[in-house]
Amino acid sequence: MLEAVFRGQTVFIITALIITAGAGTVAFRLSASRTERPVLVGMWAASLVGALCLTMWSTGGSQVAANCVVNRDVFEPFTTVQGLLNMAMFVPAGLLGTLVTRRLAFPVCVGVGLSSVIETAQGAIPSIGRACDTSDLVTNSAGALLGALCGLLLVRRDSRSLTPWTFRVRPTSISAVGLVAALCTVWAASIHPHSVTATDAVSTASAAQRRAAEKAVSGAFGDHFAIKDVQYASSPNAKHGTLIVGLPAGFLQVSWPDSTDVTASLDMSDKGAETGFPVPGVTVRPRTPRQAQDVATAYAREHYPWGLPGSRVEVSGVGDNAALGWMVSWRRYHHGVLMPMRLDVEVDRAGRISQMSVHAAPDVSVPEVLVSKEAAAATASKTMPSCKKVDAGELLAVREHGSWQAVWRVVVSCGSSGAVVNVNAHSGAIQSRQTFSRPTGQPVSPQS
Repeated sequence: MLEAVFRGQTVFIITALIITAGAGTVAFRLSASRTERPVLVGMWAASLVGALCLTMWSTGGSQVAANCVVNRDVFEPFTTVQGLLNMAMFVPAGLLGTLVTRRLAFPVCVGVGLSSVIETAQGAIPSIGRACDTSDLVTNSAGALLGALCGLLLVRRDSRSLTPWTFRVRPTSISAVGLVAALCTVWAASIHPHSVTATDAVSTASAAQRRAAEKAVSGAFGDHFAIKDVQYASSPNAKHGTLIVGLPAGFLQVSWPDSTDVTASLDMSDKGAETGFPVPGVTVRPRTPRQAQDVATAYAREHYPWGLPGSRVEVSGVGDNAALGWMVSWRRYHHGVLMPMRLDVEVDRAGRISQMSVHAAPDVSVPEVLVSKEAAAATASKTMPSCKKVDAGELLAVREHGSWQAVWRVVVSCGSSGAVVNVNAHSGAIQSRQTFSRPTGQPVSPQS
C-alpha cells in the first residue's frame, strides 16, 4: 500500500531514487538501438520500478501471515485519499506505456499484472509489513487504465507516423499464463482471503456526517473551537464508523450514525500551559483531586448534565504525581449492576479540559441477579482448566442479541494467554468468551 507521507525514511528515499533511476537508464540503453523512442521506454521502466519500490518497501513491522482483505465494495477506495493516491501512482505507468507501445491493452495488462504481484507478495510475505488488500489492486488498475486512456488520446493527436509495437504471440502468451499460474499457486497454497463489506478506510465526510460532527463539537465545547476538517472512517461491517473531527488544538471522534460516543483529545502540557478547553466561569488551577473534580463537574453540568444525577464519581491522577492532571469519571449503578452510560473528563494543571469521553445511553433493566461473583468465576475457570489465575470484575449490563443482560466479566489467564469470559448473572451460562495473548493486551467487549 502506498503511504501518503514517508517521514524519517531518508535511506529509503535515496535507495528508491537510485534503483528507479538505474532501471530507467538500463532500459534506455537497451532500447536505444531497437526503438524510435528510447527515452519513453526508460521513463516507462522507471515508473514501474518506482511503483514497485513504493509498495514493497518494508515498514519494519509485520502483517498477519498469509492474509488478504477482499473488499466487496469495489467503489469505496475511490472515496478515500489513500485510494486516490494509489490510483495516481499507476497513472504514469499507463500513460508512458501507451506512448511507448502505441497500444492500449498491453500497458493496462502490465499495470494490473504488477499490482497483482505486489498484493500477492504483501499477503504471502508478512515481513514486508504491508497489508494485502484488493482495494489497492482496484485503484492501481484504475490508475493504469486512466493513464493508458490519456496516452491513447495523445497518440491519436500525434501527427508522426510511429509504428506500434508488435508482440510475438507465443512468448507473450506463455509469459502471461505463467504469471497467472504462479499467482494462483501462491494464493491457493498460502493466502487466506478475508472478505469484508468495507475496509477501515478514511474518506471525506458527507453533509449529514458533517452536521453530526458540528453538533458533537458544539455539545462538547460550544463555539470555542472552529472545525478544521471532518473525515469518516468506515468499519469492516460498513454499518457503523467513526467521524474524525480536526480541531485547532486536537481532535474529536464521534460514533456514526448514532452519535452516542464522543471522545476528544486536546493538546496537553505538564508545564501548566493553557492548551485545553477553558470552562466558563472557572479560574482555579487545581492542585488537589477535589479541585479537579469541581472543575470537571462544572464542565459536565454545562455540557453533559445527564451524566451527573445518581452517578458515582472517581478521581485518578494522570501521569507521575498527576503531572498531567486528573481524570474524573462518572458511573451509574442500579442494584449493583454497572449501567452502560460513561462520562470521563480529564482536567489539566491549568484547570482546562484536556480530554473527555462520553457514551450517552439510558439506564436499562436487566433480569434478576441470581449468580454470585464466586460462582461466575468458577464457571469461567472451567473454560481454561490449566489456568489458575481468575479475576472476576464488575457486574455490568451488556446487550446481547437485542436484549440487555447482567454479566460478570471474568478474566482467566495463565502465562502469556487467557480469555475474557462474560458469565450471565441470571442463568449462570457463559454469554461470550474472547481469548487474548500478551503483550498485545486484553480485548474489551463492547458495552452495548
